[in-house]
Amino acid sequence: MSDGSSPKPTLRTDRVRLVVLMAPKPGLSFEEFDRYWLNVHAEVFSSIAIAKRNLLKYEQFHLDRNYEDLIAAQTLAKSKSPFRGIAIFEATSLDKIFEIWKDEEYLRVVVPDEHKFFDHENAQMLAGPFATIIDKPN
Repeated sequence: MSDGSSPKPTLRTDRVRLVVLMAPKPGLSFEEFDRYWLNVHAEVFSSIAIAKRNLLKYEQFHLDRNYEDLIAAQTLAKSKSPFRGIAIFEATSLDKIFEIWKDEEYLRVVVPDEHKFFDHENAQMLAGPFATIIDKPN
């Protein structure tokens, strides 16, 4: 509403998000990375018990190469990103997310799969609370 009666946005205290800026494994084509992450790795990761137990939400944001030139022409950011997507993890606490990465099944099943498409050394992570500013139903 524009009458000033809308509540001020606040950061959520009941959950947190951690995002990983996904760097592709060197030598992997854009299409190979994109397809593997969505069609293979998503199933591998979401199949482990601790991910099902600890996460409220897991989303993948995939870069669309059709938009790269259009985005590069904007004034907000001028450089093309070396990242090919963003993995978004949501849980009740950051500890719940970190527990996943220490889990035996994750280390045994998921990590070897990550090495097939993902470059850990060049990825970046951000974590914190979030606020929803606009949320329209379809």
